[in-house]
Parts: sequence; structure tokens; C-alpha cells
Amino acid sequence: MTRNQTQARLPRAAVIGAGIAGAACAVSLQRAGMQVTVFDKSRGVGGRMATRRATWVDADGAEHTTELDHGAQHFTANHPRFRAVLKRAISVGCVATWQPQVHTVWPGTEVVNSFVGVPHMPALTRHLLAGLPMHMGEQVQRLQRDADGWHLVVHGGETVGPFDHVMLALPPSQAAVLLAGHHDEWANALTAVPVQASWTLMAVTQDVDWPWDACEPSRGPLAWVARNDRKPGRSVPRGCASWVAHADAAWSAEHLEDDSATVLNLLTEALANQLPGREKNGTKINWLHTSVHRWRYAQASHTSSDECWWDGALGLGVCGDFMGAGNVEAAWRSGDELADTVAATMDDEVLPQLAEATVSA
Repeated sequence: MTRNQTQARLPRAAVIGAGIAGAACAVSLQRAGMQVTVFDKSRGVGGRMATRRATWVDADGAEHTTELDHGAQHFTANHPRFRAVLKRAISVGCVATWQPQVHTVWPGTEVVNSFVGVPHMPALTRHLLAGLPMHMGEQVQRLQRDADGWHLVVHGGETVGPFDHVMLALPPSQAAVLLAGHHDEWANALTAVPVQASWTLMAVTQDVDWPWDACEPSRGPLAWVARNDRKPGRSVPRGCASWVAHADAAWSAEHLEDDSATVLNLLTEALANQLPGREKNGTKINWLHTSVHRWRYAQASHTSSDECWWDGALGLGVCGDFMGAGNVEAAWRSGDELADTVAATMDDEVLPQLAEATVSA
């Protein structure tokens, strides 16, 4: 069964991946005059700019909720174009500045100039993708290239297309699977990219006298601990504190296939060791909510000096944070650069069609 898209003279592009790289690519391609459709296997946008709802019931039987940023914690903006994007996002209220006091053993506590999505981390990606056609909760299992262009085979064997161009904004190993048989050189390169996994603990406790917004422990399994409720736009029930703790890469790799209950116990103990007054007057920490999430593709080592890959003959492109510093800004730059590269090579095709469409209208 084939789901036919509305026929149009302008180039049609499929962007696979609704994280920040895919969003940057999709928006710029649309701005260049292309018809863009975004696909993602998840139900929500954002990728690793992720937030999860936590729910618990207190001693009186009342239910409480809060949200915890269990993926990217914050992001920087050094590139002028990304700063311009964030300036617009701040003006509409979906991004805010955050200057956390981050404690490290050396050089000590420092203030970091950064940004967060508001009221949660996916807000920036959702803002960028507003108005674009999206197929969420639909995993692309393979690519099929026919005489009329690219077709995407999704779950259940249904095909979607045709598309003139396909952009992959996925973790390296997932992109490699789709590239196999179409661009084996890229597929092999991405298969070889080292990818670090990460276990993440999300917790809510009664409020404690925590002196910093975040810390980077020097020992134990945790690489990062943050008071999530101290970020702009976050809320937590009165008298509570919300926490996000990322395990370090080595510990996460060692415990990657452990069951969630085991990891939860180990990371809860590790977080307890970081909190002040763990045992005070015989009173233990009151855990109101605890849960863990396993990120299999938390961060990839950078694989190329290029910011993106584009094969104009095939109409196939790749972008992602693994082509830069491995952070949010690198992902945005890679997606934006891919779209710019595609648009530059398509000028001879797109501009005459735009002119013809204008005359016909």
C-alpha cells in the first residue's frame, strides 16, 4: 500500500529525525522553497532534548506531578546564526537564559552562561517545527529508491513517497542501517563511530539545603547532578526538590544491560551520597519519586571535519551532533549546514519552478 503525497513541482524532502538537527534542517529546507515532511519513531519531538513527567502520591493520598529534563541539560550558543534563532525563540517565550552555578572539584564553582527550553527542553524543537507536516510515532525501517524518487518503508511495510531528497538526522548506528545498500561508504563510516550510552536518574525529594544548581562529582558513578527545579520555567510542589543525575560513560557501559530496578538502586544510592545531610538526626532522605532512563545513544564521538554529508546525485544527506562537538549547538549547525548545502545545489532547479508557479497563480 502506498500513501501518495500531493503532487507538486517543487522538490520534496523527507527529514528522518525530529531532534534539533532534523528541525534545523527541515526549517531551512522549507525556507529554501521545498516541500518538507518530518518523520520520527518517537511520539514527541526533541530527541535528546527531552523531558519526562513524574507523578507520585503523598502520605495524604494527594497526587503530585512535575517534569524532569532527563536528556540534554542546557545548551550554549556561540555561532551568530544560532544566537539569532535563540533570540527569536526567547521573544516568543520558548527559550530562556540559565546561568547555573556548577560545582567541580577543580576549579571550584563556576557560573555557566547557557540556555534551556521553556517550560521544558523540547520547546525549542517544537517551536522550530511548528506548521511542518510530521509523521510522529512512525519508524522508517528502510529506504527504497525507484525511478520516481525515494520511498520510505515504515512499520508494517507501508511506503511513503516519492521524495526527491532524504535527510537523515539520526544517531550514527541508526543512520547506517538506512544508508546500507545506498551509500555504503557513509554506512561503514557511521557504523565505526563510537557511541557512548548513559543511564539517567530522575528523582524528587523533600527540599534539602543544596548549595549549587549543579555539580560534576569527582568520584562514583555520577558525572552530573542538577537541581532541575532551579531552571527557568520549571515548577515543583512546595517543599520538594527535583533532581536529574547522569551516570558517567564508563559506568553506564558496564551496566548497560542491567535491569532498571538494579540501576535505580545503585544510582539512587549514588545521588544520596551527593546530597547534604543524608543522615541528620536519624532521618533518611525522603524519596518521593525515582525512575531511570537508558540512553543507548547519549553521545557519539565526532566522525568528520565536515558539518554534514550531501550526495546531490542520490539526493541523500546526513547530519547530526556527531559531526561537531556532540552538543545541541553542534546538532543545530549540522542540520542547518546540510539544508544550506542542498539549497545551494538546487538553485537552478528551484528558482525556475518558483517563477513558473508564481506566473501560474
